[in-house]
Amino acid sequence: MSEFQALLLSVAIEAPIAWLVVRLTRWPSRGPLHAAMAAGVATAVTHPQLWAAVIWLTPRFGWLPVCLAGEVVVIVVEGLLIAWMAGLGMRHAMLLSLVANSASFAAGLLLTG
Repeated sequence: MSEFQALLLSVAIEAPIAWLVVRLTRWPSRGPLHAAMAAGVATAVTHPQLWAAVIWLTPRFGWLPVCLAGEVVVIVVEGLLIAWMAGLGMRHAMLLSLVANSASFAAGLLLTG
């Protein structure tokens, strides 16, 4: 899978999840559409850096530790961006980021083996 394909897959998974979570929970925010757009933009911001970091760090530390540490950083950065862009409270934004990123990470693992 190319970097661009992985980015598209991540956005295609994370944005609808963000929309659905905010819609179902009715968390105070600018609304589900803003949350979905914020998740998509946050993914587009963090994905290239994570991709480059994984390529550079994996030979040094191993794939699993690098991916897990990278995902933690991504969840925090995307949570901050989502909180700001969607007007979500920090706790909700971090939870939303965790759920969305976990889903796209799991999908990536299933697709790439």
